Amino acid sequence: MSDRFSEYKDFDSTNFFLFLIAWRKPLVIISVIAMVASIIFSAPFFIPPKYKATVIMYPTSTSSVSKALLSDTYGGKEDILEFGEDEQTEQMLQILNSNKIRDRVVSKYDLFAHYNIGAESKYRYTRLIKEYESNIKFRRTEYNAVKITVNDKDPQVAADIANDIADLLDSIKIGMQRERAIKGFLIVEGEYLQLKQEIQVMEDSLTVLRGLGVHDYESQAEMINQQLAIEIAKNNQSGIKALDIKLEVLAKYGGPYVSLRDALEHEKKQLSLLKTKYAEAKVDAEEELPQKFVVSSAYKAEKKSYPIRWLIVLVTTLAAFMFAVLVIIIIENINKSQLVSIKKKKLINFNLRVSPEKKAKIIHINKNGLKNWISNVNIINSMENYFSNISLISLILKWKWHIGVIIFVAGLLSAIFSGPVFITPKFKSIGVIYPSNIAPYSEESETEQMVQWLNAIDIKDSIIEKFNLSEHYKIDPAYKYFYSTLLNKYSKHVKISKTMYESVEIEVLDKNPQVACDMVNAIIYYFNMKVRGIHRAKYDEVVRIAEKLLELKRQELDTAAAKLYNIRTQYEIIDYGHQAREVSRGFLGTVDGNNAAKNINMPEVIKLKKNLEEMGGEFVINNTRLYDILRLYSDLEKEYELAFYDANKEFTYTNIVSHPVVADKKSSPVRWLIVFYTVIISLFFSLVVIIFVENKQQIQQDIKAK
Repeated sequence: MSDRFSEYKDFDSTNFFLFLIAWRKPLVIISVIAMVASIIFSAPFFIPPKYKATVIMYPTSTSSVSKALLSDTYGGKEDILEFGEDEQTEQMLQILNSNKIRDRVVSKYDLFAHYNIGAESKYRYTRLIKEYESNIKFRRTEYNAVKITVNDKDPQVAADIANDIADLLDSIKIGMQRERAIKGFLIVEGEYLQLKQEIQVMEDSLTVLRGLGVHDYESQAEMINQQLAIEIAKNNQSGIKALDIKLEVLAKYGGPYVSLRDALEHEKKQLSLLKTKYAEAKVDAEEELPQKFVVSSAYKAEKKSYPIRWLIVLVTTLAAFMFAVLVIIIIENINKSQLVSIKKKKLINFNLRVSPEKKAKIIHINKNGLKNWISNVNIINSMENYFSNISLISLILKWKWHIGVIIFVAGLLSAIFSGPVFITPKFKSIGVIYPSNIAPYSEESETEQMVQWLNAIDIKDSIIEKFNLSEHYKIDPAYKYFYSTLLNKYSKHVKISKTMYESVEIEVLDKNPQVACDMVNAIIYYFNMKVRGIHRAKYDEVVRIAEKLLELKRQELDTAAAKLYNIRTQYEIIDYGHQAREVSRGFLGTVDGNNAAKNINMPEVIKLKKNLEEMGGEFVINNTRLYDILRLYSDLEKEYELAFYDANKEFTYTNIVSHPVVADKKSSPVRWLIVFYTVIISLFFSLVVIIFVENKQQIQQDIKAK
């Protein structure tokens, strides 16, 4: 068979066709066997058929019920009927890939049993996740929708899982948001109820003041002063005395009444605003809206989608045919190489053994001998050049035992030294989170800001201290570069990165799977504490400033109130405008009524006139100042309450999409990969050394020949 190929040594397209004809029977037999085998082994007995179910859906533009329905900004991007954009689609994909949805699907459909993963399986959770991810896929379509694809051996189960995952998106996302909404509602409810209680106390205080006779300070002061002027005009001492008593009550309790009344009005406005927030927070905490628009629901497939038998048969047959052609070519090349070597050796030996005289004699006897000999040499040289591409194969065959031993030893050593005795296995735990309640400081996004905070040195120090990582990583505290080495170890074991869905992934590697999981949770916890501390520090500054301003205004308010109290009690000036008008009427005798002018108590009028002249301006200044201070005090109190609320709120700043889990299988080292690379590298270097040895022998032979 080896002579068949000698006729078409150039091996062009025509020669390749002749080569196929020459080897047609083996190639046809191999192709038929491959086709029959692929038909048999792609049957349901060997490859269970799988059925596909798909769901296509869009995210909503808003997740807040209050914003969608109760807010003044109803409409636009906050419209309940608007489709979500890229950000909402990415969030939906991240939630669909979360372990919360996966765990619920696994539990509902008992996927351990469904995927034939036994309870005693060593890496049952790892195998389950691998099967789950290979059968359930999520991707974004070209139309910015999300497509859920489920493959399963049971078409009804595939459709049910796809539809349930779409339904679970609502419950998981609403659950995540409701957890925060309830906390927010409780905070708002506490503030709302506290403010209601304060208002009730104010109203009770006003009720007490009304019981003492202060019902409407301004109207009462005006009316009493008018009546006092009348009684003075009548010289009715008993009436004047009774009115003086009422004026004393107004002077004593009028200021507190006005302060309480104005403060109550302000607090009721605040209560109205807070009631709106309370209603919105209550709606967010108790009500829910669908988080998706389902475009296409999954249904029971009638036809399997996997495996595609005709494609398997076609690919297998073509692969077997091409592989057979390759093997035959290699065999032919090896045979030709050996034949060429034999002929070359014979000619070289002939050339060395025969003397020139004998060679000339032979040529004389056979006139065509020289031509044939030269032709044979040329043929050998040309064939050697043609078969130069198989010299490596010949070299490998020549040194096969050496190469085999080197590869075996390299594979064995790499398998041994990649074992747990030499390389400590490490387990991976991953948590995926979204930022929340974070306002970016500059042009960076909330996610980028979160990544920056998670890499903060104080969070690293807290983790190092909590888990005693110096001892855990076996780093001597007395070492000169202890802290740098410790941080370097930390950075190798803890990876924090932004995902393609604008979330943050925290990945921790550790020799203890429980420690890896706990470290992820601790990093999230310390992140919340850090952001809360930063926000609280800023709000505390505002609280302190507001407290100082309130104290100053309170002192000014007390000073103005004390001055007014003295003027009211000592000079009997209650309402400057009305009293000045009535004193003027009494002094000028223009009081209404029969003989009223004759009954005017002029000494009292003159006394009050003198008091008004001396202290009237002071009263007006202090009274106006009191109202101005009350207004400023009310505004400052509002700012103080908001700052105090912000400083004491217990918000978290993360939405956890995927909680970290305790790994049941190591992620490092990958032993088969180490062995594979070691074998490949050993093979490469052994070939380099062998080629060097072969060339060295050839060089030495050439030197000896010269």
